[in-house]
Amino acid sequence: MRINLTFRFAVAALSMALGVVVGRAESPYISVYDNASTPVRHAADRLSQFTMLPVERGPASQQVVRIELNSSSNPSIATQGYTIRSSADGAIAIRGNTEEGAANGIYTFLRTLMIEHRKDPFSRRWAIEEKPHFALRTMLVSPYRFGASYGFAALSPDRWSLEDWKKYVDFMRLCNITTLIMGSERMYHPDYPNSWREKWRYEVWKQVMDYCHQVGMKFNWYITPSLVTEQAFWDNPDKRADQEAGSWSGNGLSWNKGKDIILKNQKYTLEYFRGLDGLEIIFSDGGGFSFDIADPAGYIADATRSYIQLMKETGNDAQFVFWNWILDFWSNVMIRKPILEKYPKYKTMQDDVIPLLPKNVAWVDTSVLTLTQSLWKYIQDAGNPPLRETVLLGKEKGFKPVIDLFWYMNPEFSINMFPRPLIRRGMQEAAYARDELGADGVMGYRLAPPCRFIDDYVYFRLASDPGLTQEQLVNELAGLLCERPESQPQVKEGINTLERFWTTHKLADIEKAEGLFRTLLAREKSKDLEYVSNGVTFLTYIVRMAQPDVTSAQKDDLKTQLYQTVKPMYIFQGLTTDIVWLPEARRFFSARVDMMVEDYRGPSAAGSPYPEVVDRSIYPHATSKPFTLRWPNRSVGAGGHE
Repeated sequence: MRINLTFRFAVAALSMALGVVVGRAESPYISVYDNASTPVRHAADRLSQFTMLPVERGPASQQVVRIELNSSSNPSIATQGYTIRSSADGAIAIRGNTEEGAANGIYTFLRTLMIEHRKDPFSRRWAIEEKPHFALRTMLVSPYRFGASYGFAALSPDRWSLEDWKKYVDFMRLCNITTLIMGSERMYHPDYPNSWREKWRYEVWKQVMDYCHQVGMKFNWYITPSLVTEQAFWDNPDKRADQEAGSWSGNGLSWNKGKDIILKNQKYTLEYFRGLDGLEIIFSDGGGFSFDIADPAGYIADATRSYIQLMKETGNDAQFVFWNWILDFWSNVMIRKPILEKYPKYKTMQDDVIPLLPKNVAWVDTSVLTLTQSLWKYIQDAGNPPLRETVLLGKEKGFKPVIDLFWYMNPEFSINMFPRPLIRRGMQEAAYARDELGADGVMGYRLAPPCRFIDDYVYFRLASDPGLTQEQLVNELAGLLCERPESQPQVKEGINTLERFWTTHKLADIEKAEGLFRTLLAREKSKDLEYVSNGVTFLTYIVRMAQPDVTSAQKDDLKTQLYQTVKPMYIFQGLTTDIVWLPEARRFFSARVDMMVEDYRGPSAAGSPYPEVVDRSIYPHATSKPFTLRWPNRSVGAGGHE
C-alpha cells in the first residue's frame, strides 16, 4: 500500500508539473476556509506534513480534505466539537461550529491516521461526530529535578529547551488538551542580580506561552502566593514564612510581614508573561501556608484580591484560578494539633474562606476518591475523621468553572518518574468527575513526563471521553508507539501487564512487562517507546531491590547492575553522570536509588493494602457533607495485607 501511495503521489506530482491529467482529474489536497485563524492553519499544516497533501486552494475535487465552519450551528457538537465525514463523491469534510471545534476536528483526524498508520485519508470512510466532555482539559507541569540537573538532564522540564517544550505541547494538542499550566518555584527579577541565572528559563517559558497560543492552547501560570526570588528570601530573614510544619522548603515570605516585597517580586513576572490566560494560586501547600498567620481565610481572601488587582495593573486579562486544595482535609487530617490549638481558625478555614472569595474565580480541588487512594494512611492515622467532597462543595457554592485535579498520579516522589498507566483508576476518576461531581474541567499533574507517555495519553484521552475502555485506550497507544503493525500485540501485552503490576506488585509482572518493551527496541524507532521501555527497565531493578528476601550484598550487586544498565540510556544521563566527577555521580545515584526503593515500599505504592482502583464501598457516593470513610476490616489489595 505504501508503494502504491508513493507511486500515486509521484504520478500526481509529475502530472501537475506537465499540466497533464493522469488517472484522476485532480491531485488530492487540503482546503482551509478563508481567513482561518492561526491555530486552524497550524493544525492543517501538521496534517499536511503527515499526509504529504498540500494545503492550497483548488477546484472542486473528489480528493480533497475540506476544513469548514458550519453555516448554521450544529447544537450536538457545541463550541469544541466537530464532525468528520466522507461524502458520496469521496471527499472528506471536517467541520466545527467554531474555529476551536474545527481545529479539534483536524487533530482528531490526524491522530486517527497516526494510530491507524494511514497516510492516505481517502482509503477509509469517515463518520465521526463528537465533542469533548470536559470543557477544560488541562495539565500542570511543575519542573522538579529529581536529582537530575547536572547539565545533561532531559528527564525534567526544569532544563527543557524550547524544542523539548514544543514536542510536549504538540503531544497535548494532538489529544485536544486545552491548557498548559506552568508551575515553577523559579523566579527571575532584574532588580535581584542573583536571580539572573533563572533568566533563560523565563525566556524559554515566554516562547512556550507564545507557542501555546499559536496552536490554540491556553497558558496558565501557577504559583504559591508567598513566593519571591531566592535573593529576596535571603535578604529578609525576619520576614520569611514559617513553613516547617508543612514540610516545605521554598523562597517564601510571610504575607503578613512581607506582602509589599512579595507583590513587587511577582509584578515583574506578571508583566513579563503579559498575555497569559490564567493565574493559578495554591494557598495551602508547597509553601502557601505560613503558620504565623492566625486567620488563614482572611489571608487567602486578601491575597486573592491583591493578585487580581496586580493582574489588572500589569495588563493581564486573565482568569484567576483558586486552588481550594483540600482545605477541609488539611483542617481535619494534616495540620498538626499544636497549630490548631494556637490558631483555631485553621480548623474552620474551609467554611470561613468561601464567603470571602469572588464567585467569578475558578475552583480547583482533588476528590475524596483520590484522597482515599493516595492519602489513606494519613486519614487512618488521624482517626478517620469525616471528610467532605470539596470539588462538589465548590460547585454547590456557585464557583465556575470547577476543576477536578487528577492528583492520583501522586507525583512528588522520584519513584513516580517511571511508567504507571493508571488506566482503570483514570477511567474511574473520569467517570466520577462526569457523573457525580459534574465537573467543568479536569487537570493532570506531571513533574517528569518523558517516561510517562502511556500515563499522559490515558489521561489526555479520558479528559475528552470518560467512556473509553481499557481496550480502546491500549489499542490507540499501540498504534502510536509502534511503527510496525506486527509489533502492536506485544506492546498491548506490555501495557496491560504493566497496568496489572501496579495492583499486584508481583516481580514476575514487572519483569514480563520489561522484557516485552525492551525486546521491541531493536525493530521499533519511536523515542516514546524507547523512554517507556527505559523507565520500565529502571523500575524493574527497583522492584527487585525492594523484595523482602534481598540481602544488603545482593542489593549492592543489583544497584551496580542497574547503574551499568541505564548508564547508556540518554534519558537518564542526569542521574548517572556528572559534568566532571564520575565517582561523585555514582554516590548520588546510589542515594537516589535507595530513596526510590524506600518510596516503592511505602504507603503510596507496594506498601498500600488497597488496589489502585478505589473500592466504592469505602466511599459510596459524592457528598459535600462530612462523611466517615468505611474502611474494610480486612484489606484485599496488593499483598493481601491485614
